Amino acid sequence: MQKQISYIAPLQTAKALILIYLAVSMPIILAGIVYVYFANGRVDVLTFPSALMINALLGFGLFWFICHVYNLVASRFGGIEVTLSDIPEEI
Repeated sequence: MQKQISYIAPLQTAKALILIYLAVSMPIILAGIVYVYFANGRVDVLTFPSALMINALLGFGLFWFICHVYNLVASRFGGIEVTLSDIPEEI
C-alpha cells in the first residue's frame, strides 16, 4: 500500500529530533573540549553547558525550519512516499 507524508508537525518533530541530535553530538562536543584542553591547557567551566545549549538551540531552529520547508515542498510537489504492509498475526 503506497502512502504519502503530506505534512510534518514542525514543533513536535523538532522536539523529538533535537533529543536524538544532542545524544549523537554530545561525544563530538566532548572530544572538541578535550582537544581545546590539551591545546590551551585549560577549559572554562561553562564551555560544555554553553556548547550544548547553543547546539540545542541552533539544532531545534534548524529542524523546525526544515519541517516548514518540507511541508511547503510536499504541498506543491507531493511528499515522501512510503510503502506500508500488514504484519502477519502470530499464533
